[in-house]
Amino acid sequence: MTGPRSPWPFAELLGMRAKSVGDGRARFELAVEPRHLNPDGTLHGGVAYSLADSAMGAALFAQLGPGEMCVTLEIKMQYLAVVTGGALAVEAAVASRTKRIGVTEARVFGDGDRLVALATGTFYIQSART
Repeated sequence: MTGPRSPWPFAELLGMRAKSVGDGRARFELAVEPRHLNPDGTLHGGVAYSLADSAMGAALFAQLGPGEMCVTLEIKMQYLAVVTGGALAVEAAVASRTKRIGVTEARVFGDGDRLVALATGTFYIQSART
């Protein structure tokens, strides 16, 4: 027997968990596992990027009206520290929103309060296709 379809199947594939979503904010977490590491034993940048993208999209999605959806237009990611294990948490928030564009910010933390990456994202907002 299968349960309801997850709203974040890609996030689950990587092992992300949405801890809170609402009011233009989101917090996602991930336990770093060997599958997330490069051959040199450091976190693959795509994992942190996907974590930030997912949280920023969820933060904006929480502000959308009925029938609206958003897609990523661009993200700028700045990696600040090497991660080799432990846990990651991202805190994302909507910085600005117009009718068609949402701008978001995210901070990625490793092992509690160590800032390991910063991201800004621009998302296109559109009405659902019919």
